[in-house]
Amino acid sequence: MELNEIEFGLYREGEEIQILDLFHRVFPKIPRTLEEWEWEYRESPFSPPIIAIARAGGKVIGQEALFFVPMKFKGNCFQGAQSVDTMTDPNFRGKGVFGRLARLTLEEGKKRNTPLFYGFPNRNSYSAYVNKLNWIDVARVQRFIKVLDLTSALKARINNPSLRMVLGFLGKPFLKAYFWGKGKRDPRFSLHQVDRFGESYDRLWGELRGRFPLMVDRTSAYMNWRYLDHPSGVYRAFFLRKAGNDEIFGVAVLHIVDLEYRLGSIGEFLVKDWDPEIARIFLTLLLDYFKLQGTAIVATWTLPHSPFVPVFKSLGFRLRSQHQPLIAISPDGSLEKEEIRNPENWFISSGDYDMF
Repeated sequence: MELNEIEFGLYREGEEIQILDLFHRVFPKIPRTLEEWEWEYRESPFSPPIIAIARAGGKVIGQEALFFVPMKFKGNCFQGAQSVDTMTDPNFRGKGVFGRLARLTLEEGKKRNTPLFYGFPNRNSYSAYVNKLNWIDVARVQRFIKVLDLTSALKARINNPSLRMVLGFLGKPFLKAYFWGKGKRDPRFSLHQVDRFGESYDRLWGELRGRFPLMVDRTSAYMNWRYLDHPSGVYRAFFLRKAGNDEIFGVAVLHIVDLEYRLGSIGEFLVKDWDPEIARIFLTLLLDYFKLQGTAIVATWTLPHSPFVPVFKSLGFRLRSQHQPLIAISPDGSLEKEEIRNPENWFISSGDYDMF
């Protein structure tokens, strides 16, 4: 089938089942339920998503989608959109389907006066976004990890339990040396798990949001939808509090998933005044929590200029990779390219990635 025989347009009511079927064919190892689709695309408290669809014979064979989130650039608040769930049926690749869909979303973004699209493309789509569609390559996001239990972590590579135990035992000195970090403890501080973000959190965020010019505006409305309203209930939110004080000194959102081993991720990590000493206390307590949960590896995403990078390194996190691109574009042209291109304008966390 040629490109001119494929129909391109926006999502039509009822196509979500076909979209999920395509998703499972393209990403067979990533689970996605109808409830999760509804949460992401229908139940968001922000602007309706942009979902561009390619159809062949009435069947969905391609998609480029964006969901909207609150953002701020310097003092201006707006709704930006993250590019997600880009996919083409394997039988229709190489025909220009992706390019047509991506251009359609840009046209729709311009019609809606959208200041910013951003995303974290895979290797297959990166070249098209940047070289053909003029998206801006902003930076490479760094992934830091800390191994807490080497024997469990080896399950991903070694099937033999006895061999894992031997290698885990022999590797303990290396583990302690390489991932060594000095935590900071203060008995006045403690973790408090929370089931809702509200006014007290918004007061803290109001003090923090001016530190970086360009970021997702992490209001309580956003945090509740993004994490605590997720239908799978996979996120755990914590406040750092001080004895005798109702003030919030830190906020974290964690995710623990069982793969071959138990993987923990830190999706959000914020502390009062961006204070590195409070951050060390907070991170020490979070690592204690991960250990109690039997977590083998803890991971987080960040940009190199984040004030928390030295804190994570001081507690034994080590750079695992730095190849994931952050790209962006201003569909309506209201944001200057140089402002978007400057990575130090941005604040990025693991939670900004839709697959977290």
